[in-house]
Amino acid sequence: MITVHHLNNSRSQRVLWLLEELDLEYEVKRYERDPKTMLAPASLRAVHPLGKSPVITDGALTLAESGAIVEYLVDRYGGGRLAKELGTPERLRYIYWG
Repeated sequence: MITVHHLNNSRSQRVLWLLEELDLEYEVKRYERDPKTMLAPASLRAVHPLGKSPVITDGALTLAESGAIVEYLVDRYGGGRLAKELGTPERLRYIYWG
């Protein structure tokens, strides 16, 4: 099961959208920023040392940064239906919107 580690006021929404588009099962683990420092809590830093969000875990894999997560999910679970062929104008549009 894919887990999305979501920190409030982060870019997790695009990852959630993609998971829905790919019709994948997932769970969301929510974290709240410290109201004074706006930093991630220690519990999220235990998942990713920089306290970045979004972060996903997929089995033994832990991956941060929304762009990298999108690429991983499309490559692993997209079955070729979302990413277009390299070197084409469609691929550039895919990268732009991804």
